[in-house]
Order: sequence, then structure tokens, then C-alpha cells
Amino acid sequence: MSEIRNFPLHASLQKSIKGKITRSLLQLLRRNKLGRVLLSMTTRFSISQTASTVIRGKTVHYSTIEYSWLNTRFEDIESLEPTTLTWIDTLDTNSVFWDIGANIGSYAIYAGISRDMQVIAFEPSPFNIEFLAKNIWLNNLEKRITVIPIPLSNDAIKAPLLMKSIEWGNSGSTFGENYGERGQPIEVEFEYNTIGFSMDQAVNWLGLAQPDYIKLDVDGIEGLILSGGATVLSKVKSLLVELPQFESGREMVNTALTQAGLTHEKTAQHNEIWSRL
Repeated sequence: MSEIRNFPLHASLQKSIKGKITRSLLQLLRRNKLGRVLLSMTTRFSISQTASTVIRGKTVHYSTIEYSWLNTRFEDIESLEPTTLTWIDTLDTNSVFWDIGANIGSYAIYAGISRDMQVIAFEPSPFNIEFLAKNIWLNNLEKRITVIPIPLSNDAIKAPLLMKSIEWGNSGSTFGENYGERGQPIEVEFEYNTIGFSMDQAVNWLGLAQPDYIKLDVDGIEGLILSGGATVLSKVKSLLVELPQFESGREMVNTALTQAGLTHEKTAQHNEIWSRL
């Protein structure tokens, strides 16, 4: 007999008083047709919520659901990684920006709005893509931002996309190799097989524009991705990368960027900025 699977809520929701009350109410409503109709309508209304915030003088709109990461990704962006925003502020307008690990699009959208960039947003999580696409549309950026819902690696490969959370706006996925930002295997909550390819193959096979700038934040396999982008990296002006927190991962990043002729310019938190001087 096959295993019965389900999608468990985050532990914090299950343990909280509000979570327990909500769960009991949902179980009650499921018992009759009217209750199920109300649940369906409530769900539709819930996932249609929108909000707005101001990021460094720019008004940004986003799709949100209460008690999720969706709000945090936009409202807390200036306090979480201000160096990333400051770096984006220095980039040339009307250039090409690759956001690898775009999540629900906070940095991609800021780059599109503040610098009038052509943005390529790489994000394979099925739980994030819906909100990434909604956020692009809410900000009238569908002609500026292209979504690539396929993971990157060092070469073309079919492999599992491993995810440690199915929460909207969450991170920590890995592809092709099972290790996270500290080099240890992640605790997998959800996975599915898909295809991936390298940065160089993305340009050669898909005809994507050569990036002038790259932001790379994928929680562990940054070095693996960079090792498949020698040609792309040789033409990049500047790159911001979240550095893996294990030695071999850091060495892969340093080797790929040094061989591409880029120079380490600045370190901030777990991020490094490399530029062509």
C-alpha cells in the first residue's frame, strides 16, 4: 500500500492559539456543502490580496497573504539586505540584470522600477512563481521582466528540485546536489524531477540577453552554477553573490569569478560584490 501524503502547515502555525482555532473552524466548515463553499470563496479572496510599500522612494505593489513570507520579502527588504539595494542603485540604467534565485521578485522588481533594467528572473519553486508573476504584473513590468521557471546548474541535467519548505516566499531549495548554504544535506519536505541547464546554455539555447549584472542567491549551490557560466561571466560588469558558508563552496565561487577576470570589491553580511575593474 502506497504512503499517504499531505502538505503539513508550518510548525509555528500548528502550535499557535490562532492556528489551532483556525484549524478547528476549518474542520467544522468542511462537514457540510455550505461550509465548503465558504472555504473555497475565502481562499479565492485570500490569495487575491495586494499591498504596497515604498522602497527607497519607489512605490512597489505586491500580492500577499497574512502570516506568510510574502509580506516580509517586500516590507523588510531595506533592513534585511540594504547592501543589495545600494548595489542595484549603482548599476547602469537600461542594462541587462539576471536575478538568479528571484523568489517572489522583490529585487527583480526594484531593479526594473528604479533602474529601468531588462531583468531575467530565474525561480524554479512552484510555490513562488505564482507570486513572482503576480508581482511583475501588479507593477506593470511584464515587458521588462522575463521569468525563467527552470533551475540553473553547471550543465544540462535532469534531477530533483529539493525543497525544505512549501511556504510561499520561502527559500532553501537545491537542485542537482543535496546540500544547502552550510554544505549539509537539507531536510526535504517536497521534491519533483525537472530539467536544468547552465548559464552559458541559457544564452546559447534560449537566446537570452548577455547579462551586464548578476545577483546570485540560491542558498548553497552558487559555486556549481558559476562553474557553468565561464563565457557569460567573462562579459559581466559586476556580480553580487551570497557566499556559501562552507569552504569548498566558497572556493568554487572564488575560482569561477577569478577565472572570469572579476575582482572582489566588497563583503557585506554573507554577500560579496565582484566587479570588472
